[in-house]
Order: sequence, then structure tokens, then C-alpha cells
Amino acid sequence: MDRITEFNLPPPKNERDFERMCLALWRRLLKDPNAQSVGRKGQRQSGVDLVGRSDGTLHWVGVQCKVRTGGVLAQKDVAADVKRAKAFNPRLTELVFATTAGRDAKLQSYSRRLTENNIRSGHFAVTIFSWDDIETELAKESNLDLFKRFYGGAFVHYERRGIAISRIVSLSIGVGKETDTRYELLLGKTPLADNPNSYSGLDYWKGNYVICNWNDKRLDTFPIPTFASDLEHVFPMKRDAHIIAKWLSSLGSIDEVIYGDEEEHVMRISEKEFKEYLESLRE
Repeated sequence: MDRITEFNLPPPKNERDFERMCLALWRRLLKDPNAQSVGRKGQRQSGVDLVGRSDGTLHWVGVQCKVRTGGVLAQKDVAADVKRAKAFNPRLTELVFATTAGRDAKLQSYSRRLTENNIRSGHFAVTIFSWDDIETELAKESNLDLFKRFYGGAFVHYERRGIAISRIVSLSIGVGKETDTRYELLLGKTPLADNPNSYSGLDYWKGNYVICNWNDKRLDTFPIPTFASDLEHVFPMKRDAHIIAKWLSSLGSIDEVIYGDEEEHVMRISEKEFKEYLESLRE
């Protein structure tokens, strides 16, 4: 499983590369797989590099791609393209300036003034989409494929290298409305069994989930769904093993916990369930 962590992405320096990135991203943002580049280099484009329809409507959105290695997009450049775009056919609902320049409050304010004036005269809204905004979009899980396409070298495929992934989380457990016990747990996973890189030809250790009771330094693998008997070597208290097994089985995805940001977890069972559990021990 791949995840994107927060770090600064280097913007493309080549105009064509940046336009390709913007086309892929705005096809996603507009929900229009048919969004396309306007003409080719050297042809008149009326201030628009890309054009597409917004979410299946007849609202046409133009995108002007601006590479700014100096990090500044000038108001005069925006004004010039806005003027040209008024002649674009079909009539635009919005003109977006996608730029490698950073977010600029003055330029954003200027674009809002242009929008007010344009709408009063029956023209389009103007939006500045800075590199900060593009980074935010590329970092979304829903755009992971786009991130890989343009920044594939930034990914380290730990599993393919035979490296186990794990994290420590805190789990508070109890019965009814109260929690009475807290565990520091190490949850982990080992590489999948179909990994071509095998250690001495042995694959038995691959594709397992691992749990460690950090309080007592006890560790074992566990399956999904999980039962108390799967955790008996890790948690000597049978009640605790029962509750933690139910917590593991209730998780939508163990991977989301391992790769996620949440560190504090809580699992309680009802008084009724606890009584049923005690009765099952007597049988």
C-alpha cells in the first residue's frame, strides 16, 4: 500500500510537462475525461491552454498553464490572458490560472476583483490555482495514480524490498462505558507471499500481520478475522485477548491503522457481551 506524506514537490520547469500534468489533473477535477489541450504551439489559443466541461454540464472551463521558475505570476500576465479569453469559443464560465508560482494573497485578491467585473459584464470567473493548491490535490488519496504518474520516483516500495512495516498505537479497553486497561501495541505486516525477492527461498513469513504487546514484549502473528485464541501468546489475560481480538476484527482495514495517522484507539464491549463471554468460559 502506498501513501503520500507531506513534503514539497518540485514543480515542472518545462511548459509541456506542466501542461500534461494540468490536463490529467483537470480531467479529474472537472470530471470530464474529454477535457483537452487547445490547439498546438504557435496557434492562437485565445488565452486558454486547456478546456473542458464541468461535471457533465455545459459550463466550459478554460485553464491557462503558467510555468514561473521565479515563483511569481504577474497581474499584467493574468489581465492579458483574461482579455484574450473573452473571445474564446465557446463562452467560458471560468478561467483558471494553473501556475507553478506559490500562493499569493495579492494575486488572489486581484482575481476576485476581475471576477466581480467580469460577471457584471456577462463574462467568466477568474481563479488562481497556485502550486500549493496543485500539491494539495496531488497529495489526495483519490489522486494517488496521478501522483505516481508524475512523481513515481518519490515512492519507495517497502514491501518489494522485503521490509516489514509497523507502527505503535495505544489501545484502551474495557467493559460497558468505562475503560480500565491500556496497551501499547505494535501492529505490523510482512511483505506479500508473491514477492519475487525471497529470503533463502522461504516464504512462510510473508504476507502476515503481526501484533506485539509492548507492555510485556510478547509478539505473534494473527489472522483476519481474529479470535482470542490467536492472541493467547501475546495477552495473558483472556478477557483482554477477547476484547483486542474483537477490535482487530472490527477494523475496516488493518493497513489503514498501520499506515494511518490515528494513534489513540478505544475498544469496549457491553456488559451483556461480557457476561456471555464469562458463561462461555464455564462451558
